[in-house]
Amino acid sequence: MLPSLANYFDITVDELIGMGEIVKTPKYTEWNCLWRENNEKKLHRDNVLLMRKVLKLFPNDGLLLVQLSTSLEKLDGTEEEKVQNLMESIALQEQILRYGEDSEVRGATLYNICFAYWKNGEREKALECARKLPNLYKARENALVHFLEGEEKHDVAKNALIPLAMSVTEHLSALAQTEENPVYYEKAEQILDLLFDGEENDIIAFVRKKLKERSEAQGKT
Repeated sequence: MLPSLANYFDITVDELIGMGEIVKTPKYTEWNCLWRENNEKKLHRDNVLLMRKVLKLFPNDGLLLVQLSTSLEKLDGTEEEKVQNLMESIALQEQILRYGEDSEVRGATLYNICFAYWKNGEREKALECARKLPNLYKARENALVHFLEGEEKHDVAKNALIPLAMSVTEHLSALAQTEENPVYYEKAEQILDLLFDGEENDIIAFVRKKLKERSEAQGKT
């Protein structure tokens, strides 16, 4: 009965029975670490089971709901099963947007649900959510670099380069496709070389791979 009661009052089971944050945090962190490990190993079915179990203890937790919805969309199966998983993922994300208070989780969910709606054929909903997202000028990192100093300022600026690079390559790829001009792909490669020469990581390697695939695909058309 405890999960049901906690859900009714929109609090966690810990809060319902008076457990402190000190007791909750280590186990909660452990489960999140396990989710990340499973995700890296592509054990998405294990993660679905894990998140369903943990959500019984922490219902309406935004991060856990995000992790469950993400895992559902990555599951293999028949086309019918994939549609069912996508529909459940959308329902979970809509729940976050209705009740979630964490601004970062809400922002990530609003971004993710755009693609979920699009995959589900709900074009207008996808566009509506996409237009609610903040523009590039209003990003958190763009504000923080003005107010931080020293190592903190350095870390924010350094870490911002990866999402900025991803954004630049996406937009240059879009220009290459809409203008039918492959020179934009070359510009994207040059920017990646300038920003990350000798400092590659898995994300940038993936960005380069996608860029190459798009360039080659457009060259064949």
